[in-house]
Amino acid sequence: MRPPTLLQLLVIAVAAIGVPDGSIAADPPAFMIIVNPQNPVGAADRDFIRDAYLKKASEWGNHEVVHPIDLASRFPARARFVERVIRKTPSQLRTYWHQQIYTGKSVPPPEFDSVADAIAYVVATKGAVAYIPADANPGAAKVIGIR
Repeated sequence: MRPPTLLQLLVIAVAAIGVPDGSIAADPPAFMIIVNPQNPVGAADRDFIRDAYLKKASEWGNHEVVHPIDLASRFPARARFVERVIRKTPSQLRTYWHQQIYTGKSVPPPEFDSVADAIAYVVATKGAVAYIPADANPGAAKVIGIR
């Protein structure tokens, strides 16, 4: 048996540590981020999106109010978004919102039971931001990158 080549070791290392959650980089995205078509943002920092969803950031860079919305918990895109962007488990996020509500600090983003309704809200609401399944048609909403 021959020892692995440098290239083989590199491929193994990238597969193991190349993505923060340990998944393989070729793993297709489970969601995309959409905003109102008038939003000038082409990409947003992951931390900004996280803070917007946790109600710690209230404005886009152009001083437009951020209006984040969630999909219902039955959507796999929601669990993936919570893990990859919010960096919490669904249970930890529920606990966070229970604490925010109990202390009177904030309430969670509105929840939509339909991807079409979420897209329609984003298109109609300046400052709106949502995540939708990666295979959904965003319609007139603007898809942005996340860094």
